Amino acid sequence: MSAKRVKLAKDYLLRKKTTGAFPSVIGIETTSRCNLDCIMCPRQEMTRGKGDMDLELFKKISDSIIGNVEFIWLQDYGEPFLNKGIFDMIRYAKKSGLRTGISTNATVLDEGIIENIMFSGLDYIIFAFDGATKETYEKIRRGAKYEQVVQNIKQFIANKNERKADIFTVIQCIYMRDTEKEIKDFKRMWKIKGVDGIRIRQVTYSGGEGKFKNRLDSRPCYWLWSDPHIKWDGTVVPCCQDVNAVYPLGNIKDKSFGEIWNSEGMVRLREMHISGKYKELPLCKNCNMYQPNNMLIIGSSFFNYLTVNKLVPRIETLLSRIKY
Repeated sequence: MSAKRVKLAKDYLLRKKTTGAFPSVIGIETTSRCNLDCIMCPRQEMTRGKGDMDLELFKKISDSIIGNVEFIWLQDYGEPFLNKGIFDMIRYAKKSGLRTGISTNATVLDEGIIENIMFSGLDYIIFAFDGATKETYEKIRRGAKYEQVVQNIKQFIANKNERKADIFTVIQCIYMRDTEKEIKDFKRMWKIKGVDGIRIRQVTYSGGEGKFKNRLDSRPCYWLWSDPHIKWDGTVVPCCQDVNAVYPLGNIKDKSFGEIWNSEGMVRLREMHISGKYKELPLCKNCNMYQPNNMLIIGSSFFNYLTVNKLVPRIETLLSRIKY
């Protein structure tokens, strides 16, 4: 796979509007439903329909990327464990040679779900837990109960430790005004055996005039060459910031992923960025998504995605010192 990663990095650095390599990672929205109403979540602006991806569509996606894509994230704008077929999806991906990761709010974890996670073949899990105190956490994660979620996560970790399960486990907090004074306490709180990384990450936002500083600095957005997402209904979009699928590139039900990856719509978006006209794109002009520098792009292309992503918690923890 390293040759394909290098090819992808080269195509981006040379500003090619098409690429001869698949991305190393794809985000797949297994559900757009969520049981919380978090204050920083772009879901508050989501106007498209809500639903669950069915297993047959997931299998079609997996079959079309086997041997070309290394890793799939099984969430986008929803709580993945609300989809009753999530474990069949993980197992199918595992059988197909695809590594899998999930980010969850941990509210619906119970003994049954934890047991299924342990035997599913899941490689990577992020527990999104914002704040170190009940007051802060419940203010941000509206609808969640602090004590219950702490218990759920600790039960998962205890089960993982007992079974010596090889699931890379990250506890994540978003760095923002409500959490910045609790970061040290958050790190101390989760510095326990079985937690492989504590991730302090930025708020990402692609709307709101002047709300955040745009990170592009006249560079094309790296994610247009590396991080497409597929919504629960099969619609492919260019990146994780496209909450409402305002730039639909095609549907996996009708076309192969390879066709969509270098489709007319995808090429147009890349051309707009290459020519410096990204500010004409409403989704892009105010986006503050982190942009890796060229050396990081080159260096990371020699390692598989899972290895790189195990380093992400450390990198983003350092970046959290910057106030966004």
